[in-house]
Amino acid sequence: MFRVVVLAGVVAAATACAHQEPTRQYTVVGQIVAIAPERKEVTIKHQDIKDFMPGMTMAFPVKDKALLDGRQPGDLVTATLVIGDTTTHLSTLAKTGHEPVAAQPVSAPGVRDGELVADAAFVDESGSPRRLADLRGHRVALTFIYTRCPVPDFCPLMNRHFATLQDAVRQRRDLADVRLLSVTLDPAYDTPPVLKAHATLFHADPKIWSFLTGDPQALDTFAAQFGIYREADDTDPSQIVHSLRTAVIGADGRLVKNTTGNDWTPTELLAQIAATSAPAH
Repeated sequence: MFRVVVLAGVVAAATACAHQEPTRQYTVVGQIVAIAPERKEVTIKHQDIKDFMPGMTMAFPVKDKALLDGRQPGDLVTATLVIGDTTTHLSTLAKTGHEPVAAQPVSAPGVRDGELVADAAFVDESGSPRRLADLRGHRVALTFIYTRCPVPDFCPLMNRHFATLQDAVRQRRDLADVRLLSVTLDPAYDTPPVLKAHATLFHADPKIWSFLTGDPQALDTFAAQFGIYREADDTDPSQIVHSLRTAVIGADGRLVKNTTGNDWTPTELLAQIAATSAPAH
């Protein structure tokens, strides 16, 4: 099965007084399947990255756009992946050969804009049962994370974005009905106590922002309708290959927008929510 995971980081602006961000470096070996120079991004189908993650197809930001010069889909490459606390990028990208790129179909999400999102049963960070249907009458922003995610531009970035959204919701009376949901992709580990600690870490207000777990099969079925791909590493359950989706759901329970990857900002998502019809009172 073809797996695509988007790793497009939000690069923090450097300041003269900023200290050097601590980083880790890993060697990436694989084949380029797509290039997006306008986003300074290259998609690589890579082998297992030793001591970091299993093989998958992932879009990486590059530190210098010049690294993409002369590169094309099919190139076999070796790259240096630099992981910081909040950013990720490739600092080198060397061509080692070339082979034809195999056809790689991408499946579409099951629910489309304007369609009703299927209900599901969850358990929140306090151990209380929850259903998506219970939030009818509220505009909802929903994303998927897991607490052990090691990639700063994946789940940790979603958490930071939702923390920013929560602050905006608190400050705007016209968004008083909005609720934020973070659904785990790792229910075996992300029990309510684990999610409670995670919620505390991000100062989540349970009146606004909930972290949800539940039956693994039910969670997979729920996530699949948004186009989520998830696969755990058999040798290391803490490593989960997954895609990213962030959805806005209207007060009537219908999907407004399903955004792929992490190439969005809290300001953009907030605008989507604000443009969605508020519930009638």
